Amino acid sequence: MEVHHHAHHSEMKSWKVYFWEFFMLFLAVFCGFLAEYKLEHVIEHQREKKYIHSLVKDVELDIASLQKSYDLRKTQILYFDSLTALLKQGYNERMNDFYFYARHITRSTNFEYHDRTILQLKNSGNLRLIRNDEAADSITIYDNEKIKALLIQQENELEFRKRIALDIVGKIVNAFVWNEMNDSTGQLHKPIKNPSLITNDPLLINQFSFDIVALNAGMTYTNRQVSQVIASAKNLIGLLKSKYHLE
Repeated sequence: MEVHHHAHHSEMKSWKVYFWEFFMLFLAVFCGFLAEYKLEHVIEHQREKKYIHSLVKDVELDIASLQKSYDLRKTQILYFDSLTALLKQGYNERMNDFYFYARHITRSTNFEYHDRTILQLKNSGNLRLIRNDEAADSITIYDNEKIKALLIQQENELEFRKRIALDIVGKIVNAFVWNEMNDSTGQLHKPIKNPSLITNDPLLINQFSFDIVALNAGMTYTNRQVSQVIASAKNLIGLLKSKYHLE
Protein backbone atom coordinates (compact mmCIF):
# COMPACT_ATOMS: atom_id res chain seq x y z
CA MET A 1 0.00 0.00 0.00
CA GLU A 2 1.32 3.26 -0.99
CA VAL A 3 1.08 6.18 1.40
CA HIS A 4 0.90 9.58 -0.27
CA HIS A 5 2.11 12.54 1.67
CA HIS A 6 0.52 15.87 0.72
CA ALA A 7 2.70 18.87 1.37
CA HIS A 8 0.99 21.98 2.78
CA HIS A 9 2.28 25.11 1.14
CA SER A 10 1.41 28.38 2.94
CA GLU A 11 0.77 31.07 0.40
CA MET A 12 2.96 34.07 1.10
CA LYS A 13 1.46 37.59 0.58
CA SER A 14 3.49 39.97 -1.42
CA TRP A 15 4.60 43.29 -0.02
CA LYS A 16 2.14 45.03 -2.34
CA VAL A 17 -0.78 43.30 -0.64
CA TYR A 18 0.48 44.34 2.78
CA PHE A 19 0.97 47.87 1.56
CA TRP A 20 -2.53 48.16 0.16
CA GLU A 21 -4.08 46.68 3.32
CA PHE A 22 -2.15 49.18 5.43
CA PHE A 23 -3.05 52.00 3.09
CA MET A 24 -6.78 51.17 3.17
CA LEU A 25 -6.71 50.99 6.98
CA PHE A 26 -4.85 54.28 7.18
CA LEU A 27 -7.29 55.86 4.72
CA ALA A 28 -10.28 54.69 6.78
CA VAL A 29 -8.81 56.12 9.99
CA PHE A 30 -7.82 59.36 8.28
CA CYS A 31 -11.26 59.82 6.71
CA GLY A 32 -12.84 59.21 10.11
CA PHE A 33 -10.58 61.86 11.59
CA LEU A 34 -11.51 64.33 8.84
CA ALA A 35 -15.21 63.63 9.34
CA GLU A 36 -14.90 64.18 13.10
CA TYR A 37 -12.88 67.36 12.56
CA LYS A 38 -15.44 68.64 10.06
CA LEU A 39 -18.30 67.88 12.45
CA GLU A 40 -16.52 69.66 15.30
CA HIS A 41 -15.87 72.63 13.01
CA VAL A 42 -19.54 72.80 12.02
CA ILE A 43 -20.67 72.58 15.66
CA GLU A 44 -18.27 75.37 16.72
CA HIS A 45 -19.44 77.54 13.83
CA GLN A 46 -23.06 77.00 14.92
CA ARG A 47 -22.15 77.91 18.51
CA GLU A 48 -20.28 80.99 17.29
CA LYS A 49 -23.28 82.19 15.29
CA LYS A 50 -25.59 81.47 18.23
CA TYR A 51 -23.40 83.61 20.51
CA ILE A 52 -23.31 86.41 17.93
CA HIS A 53 -27.09 86.33 17.56
CA SER A 54 -27.49 86.48 21.36
CA LEU A 55 -24.93 89.29 21.59
CA VAL A 56 -26.80 91.35 19.00
CA LYS A 57 -29.97 91.00 21.09
CA ASP A 58 -28.08 92.15 24.20
CA VAL A 59 -26.63 95.19 22.43
CA GLU A 60 -30.10 96.09 21.11
CA LEU A 61 -31.31 96.05 24.73
CA ASP A 62 -28.31 98.21 25.65
CA ILE A 63 -29.33 100.78 23.03
CA ALA A 64 -32.90 100.94 24.38
CA SER A 65 -31.61 101.37 27.94
CA LEU A 66 -29.00 103.93 26.87
CA GLN A 67 -31.61 105.98 25.01
CA LYS A 68 -33.93 105.92 28.02
CA SER A 69 -31.07 107.04 30.26
CA TYR A 70 -30.16 109.82 27.81
CA ASP A 71 -33.76 111.09 27.62
CA LEU A 72 -34.25 111.07 31.41
CA ARG A 73 -30.94 112.85 31.97
CA LYS A 74 -31.76 115.43 29.28
CA THR A 75 -35.05 116.23 31.04
CA GLN A 76 -33.30 116.54 34.40
CA ILE A 77 -30.67 118.84 32.90
CA LEU A 78 -33.50 121.17 31.88
CA TYR A 79 -34.97 120.96 35.40
CA PHE A 80 -31.61 121.82 36.97
CA ASP A 81 -31.16 124.70 34.51
CA SER A 82 -34.50 126.04 35.75
CA LEU A 83 -33.50 125.44 39.37
CA THR A 84 -30.26 127.36 38.81
CA ALA A 85 -32.26 130.25 37.34
CA LEU A 86 -34.54 130.26 40.40
CA LEU A 87 -31.57 130.29 42.75
CA LYS A 88 -30.12 133.23 40.85
CA GLN A 89 -33.27 135.29 40.29
CA GLY A 90 -35.30 134.49 43.42
CA TYR A 91 -37.44 131.52 44.37
CA ASN A 92 -39.66 132.58 47.26
CA GLU A 93 -42.78 132.85 45.09
CA ARG A 94 -42.02 129.64 43.18
CA MET A 95 -41.24 127.14 45.90
CA ASN A 96 -43.48 124.52 44.26
CA ASP A 97 -41.15 124.57 41.27
CA PHE A 98 -38.05 124.74 43.48
CA TYR A 99 -39.01 121.57 45.34
CA PHE A 100 -40.04 119.75 42.17
CA TYR A 101 -36.80 120.49 40.32
CA ALA A 102 -34.64 119.73 43.35
CA ARG A 103 -36.49 116.45 43.98
CA HIS A 104 -34.94 115.00 40.80
CA ILE A 105 -31.51 115.05 42.41
CA THR A 106 -32.25 111.63 43.88
CA ARG A 107 -33.91 110.18 40.76
CA SER A 108 -31.72 107.66 38.96
CA THR A 109 -30.98 107.93 35.25
CA ASN A 110 -28.50 105.06 34.99
CA PHE A 111 -28.64 102.59 32.13
CA GLU A 112 -28.53 98.80 32.60
CA TYR A 113 -25.71 96.94 30.85
CA HIS A 114 -26.93 93.68 29.31
CA ASP A 115 -23.68 91.69 29.50
CA ARG A 116 -25.14 88.17 29.80
CA THR A 117 -23.66 86.89 26.53
CA ILE A 118 -20.29 88.62 26.92
CA LEU A 119 -19.92 87.18 30.43
CA GLN A 120 -20.72 83.70 29.10
CA LEU A 121 -18.09 84.10 26.39
CA LYS A 122 -15.45 85.31 28.84
CA ASN A 123 -16.19 82.99 31.77
CA SER A 124 -16.40 79.84 29.63
CA GLY A 125 -13.34 80.66 27.54
CA ASN A 126 -15.45 80.73 24.41
CA LEU A 127 -14.18 84.05 23.13
CA ARG A 128 -11.95 81.89 20.92
CA LEU A 129 -15.08 80.89 19.02
CA ILE A 130 -15.28 84.41 17.57
CA ARG A 131 -12.97 83.70 14.64
CA ASN A 132 -13.52 86.96 12.80
CA ASP A 133 -10.76 89.26 14.08
CA GLU A 134 -12.64 92.49 13.32
CA ALA A 135 -15.73 91.27 15.15
CA ALA A 136 -13.71 90.03 18.14
CA ASP A 137 -11.82 93.34 18.39
CA SER A 138 -15.04 95.38 18.16
CA ILE A 139 -16.71 93.31 20.88
CA THR A 140 -13.69 93.75 23.18
CA ILE A 141 -13.52 97.51 22.58
CA TYR A 142 -17.26 97.90 23.22
CA ASP A 143 -17.09 95.94 26.47
CA ASN A 144 -13.69 97.00 27.87
CA GLU A 145 -13.51 100.61 26.74
CA LYS A 146 -16.83 102.17 25.77
CA ILE A 147 -19.11 100.56 28.36
CA LYS A 148 -16.53 100.49 31.15
CA ALA A 149 -15.83 104.23 30.82
CA LEU A 150 -19.54 105.05 30.87
CA LEU A 151 -20.22 102.86 33.91
CA ILE A 152 -17.43 104.63 35.80
CA GLN A 153 -18.86 108.05 34.85
CA GLN A 154 -22.35 106.94 35.88
CA GLU A 155 -21.08 105.79 39.25
CA ASN A 156 -19.27 109.11 39.79
CA GLU A 157 -22.44 111.00 38.92
CA LEU A 158 -24.50 108.85 41.29
CA GLU A 159 -22.06 109.38 44.15
CA PHE A 160 -22.14 113.14 43.58
CA ARG A 161 -25.95 113.10 43.67
CA LYS A 162 -25.85 111.20 46.96
CA ARG A 163 -23.42 113.69 48.44
CA ILE A 164 -25.61 116.66 47.49
CA ALA A 165 -28.67 114.93 48.93
CA LEU A 166 -27.01 113.98 52.21
CA ASP A 167 -24.79 117.00 52.81
CA ILE A 168 -26.89 119.88 51.49
CA VAL A 169 -30.47 119.07 50.50
CA GLY A 170 -31.34 117.56 53.86
CA LYS A 171 -30.24 120.79 55.54
CA ILE A 172 -32.41 123.19 53.51
CA VAL A 173 -35.67 121.45 52.50
CA ASN A 174 -38.67 120.28 54.48
CA ALA A 175 -38.34 116.49 54.72
CA PHE A 176 -42.10 115.91 54.93
CA VAL A 177 -42.81 117.94 51.80
CA TRP A 178 -39.95 116.14 50.07
CA ASN A 179 -41.42 112.76 50.92
CA GLU A 180 -45.02 113.65 50.00
CA MET A 181 -44.02 114.56 46.44
CA ASN A 182 -43.43 110.88 45.67
CA ASP A 183 -46.66 108.89 45.16
CA SER A 184 -47.25 105.13 45.51
CA THR A 185 -46.34 104.53 41.84
CA GLY A 186 -43.02 106.35 42.14
CA GLN A 187 -44.18 109.41 40.20
CA LEU A 188 -43.20 112.89 41.37
CA HIS A 189 -45.73 115.70 41.83
CA LYS A 190 -45.22 119.36 42.62
CA PRO A 191 -46.28 120.56 46.06
CA ILE A 192 -49.40 122.71 45.96
CA LYS A 193 -48.94 125.05 48.93
CA ASN A 194 -45.69 126.82 48.04
CA PRO A 195 -43.76 125.30 50.99
CA SER A 196 -40.79 127.17 52.39
CA LEU A 197 -37.26 125.97 53.04
CA ILE A 198 -36.23 125.21 56.61
CA THR A 199 -33.32 127.66 56.27
CA ASN A 200 -32.16 130.48 54.03
CA ASP A 201 -28.59 130.32 55.28
CA PRO A 202 -26.67 132.04 52.45
CA LEU A 203 -23.69 129.71 52.80
CA LEU A 204 -25.83 126.60 52.44
CA ILE A 205 -27.83 128.10 49.56
CA ASN A 206 -24.61 129.11 47.82
CA GLN A 207 -23.15 125.62 48.26
CA PHE A 208 -26.39 124.12 46.94
CA SER A 209 -26.26 126.43 43.90
CA PHE A 210 -22.64 125.51 43.26
CA ASP A 211 -23.41 121.78 43.48
CA ILE A 212 -26.37 122.04 41.09
CA VAL A 213 -24.22 123.80 38.49
CA ALA A 214 -21.50 121.16 38.92
CA LEU A 215 -24.02 118.32 38.74
CA ASN A 216 -25.51 119.74 35.56
CA ALA A 217 -22.08 119.95 33.95
CA GLY A 218 -21.34 116.35 34.94
CA MET A 219 -24.67 115.12 33.58
CA THR A 220 -24.08 116.94 30.30
CA TYR A 221 -20.72 115.19 30.01
CA THR A 222 -22.31 111.84 30.84
CA ASN A 223 -24.89 112.30 28.11
CA ARG A 224 -22.13 112.99 25.59
CA GLN A 225 -20.62 109.65 26.57
CA VAL A 226 -24.03 107.97 26.30
CA SER A 227 -24.42 109.32 22.76
CA GLN A 228 -20.99 107.95 21.82
CA VAL A 229 -21.80 104.52 23.28
CA ILE A 230 -25.13 104.42 21.40
CA ALA A 231 -23.24 105.11 18.17
CA SER A 232 -20.68 102.40 19.03
CA ALA A 233 -23.45 99.92 19.84
CA LYS A 234 -25.19 100.57 16.52
CA ASN A 235 -21.89 100.19 14.64
CA LEU A 236 -21.20 96.92 16.46
CA ILE A 237 -24.60 95.52 15.53
CA GLY A 238 -24.10 96.55 11.91
CA LEU A 239 -20.67 94.90 11.81
CA LEU A 240 -21.86 91.63 13.40
CA LYS A 241 -24.88 91.38 11.12
CA SER A 242 -22.67 91.98 8.09
CA LYS A 243 -19.93 89.53 9.06
CA TYR A 244 -22.33 86.77 10.10
CA HIS A 245 -25.07 87.42 7.55
CA LEU A 246 -27.78 88.10 10.14
CA GLU A 247 -31.03 89.84 9.31
